[in-house]
Amino acid sequence: MWCAVLRSVRASRVLAESKAAGTAILLRKREYQRISRLAACLYGRDSAIGSLLGVNQHLTTNEFLTPQAPGVAFNKDDQDSILKHSPDQPENPKVLKLAIIGAPNAGKSTLSNQLLGRKVFPVSCKVHTTRCKAQGILTEGDTQIILLDTPGMVNSVRAERHKLDKSFQTDPWESVKVADVVLVLVDVSDKWMRKSLHSEVLRCLSKNSHVTSILVLNKKYLMTLAKPGDWEYHSEVVTTQSPQEICNNIIREKLLEYLPQEIPYTVTQVTEFWEEGSGGQLVVKQTLYVAKENHVKLIIGPGGELISRIAKEAGRDLMNAFLCDVQLRLAVKYRKT
Repeated sequence: MWCAVLRSVRASRVLAESKAAGTAILLRKREYQRISRLAACLYGRDSAIGSLLGVNQHLTTNEFLTPQAPGVAFNKDDQDSILKHSPDQPENPKVLKLAIIGAPNAGKSTLSNQLLGRKVFPVSCKVHTTRCKAQGILTEGDTQIILLDTPGMVNSVRAERHKLDKSFQTDPWESVKVADVVLVLVDVSDKWMRKSLHSEVLRCLSKNSHVTSILVLNKKYLMTLAKPGDWEYHSEVVTTQSPQEICNNIIREKLLEYLPQEIPYTVTQVTEFWEEGSGGQLVVKQTLYVAKENHVKLIIGPGGELISRIAKEAGRDLMNAFLCDVQLRLAVKYRKT
């Protein structure tokens, strides 16, 4: 029922702010704070990453019930309206574009999610989970930080060996060029990489030496790096991704987590059904097409246990992203290539 409340609140905020542009949907944080309490209780301190981000671990009850970020609208039209809407500029706005780069599987998307306080980027122990650059928007007070989450940096040899899209090579470089600050992330748990930087990262930094780069940060420090400038997005925007992109990425994350070797990289995802249910919940049906017949049984698992687990865990993450109930149904089919 609380999801229906969310939808009614969104509908009630439809305002004719511009005669030329027609109506636009405005979402206010006070309303999200009220209707997002249940989700905050369900998922706990989403934005906590300990002392690294300077998050207070001793929150009061009221503070705990207030999530760090609003949910993403699962209706594409709503999300598009928010993205197109003029930013609600404060009196003295400050802005910072932060590009996060590093070797594959260094933890870039994990850090982005923790900074945002909402899971909108896929995370997996396997490399190349992030397939293209995406933006997350962190707005606090008069400061807006635009997080440029990028794929792990690879050289041309590795890209050709793993048959990676060209974006794996170009996206990180393009993000660095438009960034105010570059955050270089190193996985200290990797004994081979923790004492040095990835060669491609070093090459990128040397080619863009005019851009400030940092290795260690906390959120308070990030805020101090922002400079006077107009916001690019409305304060209710969390990510520039579409709802469908978030859904596809979250499902693919689970496939990478539970399936062996190359199988997840060969799965084609097709959304067959995406609608709002009578109770305000999001109902999604997606078919996973595989290129080999024996992969169907592998993904489904004994008695359908594995595909059920994937759907359950992906659905839980989507609830966290959209702040509403999600009914996710997955089917697996063989399709000749």
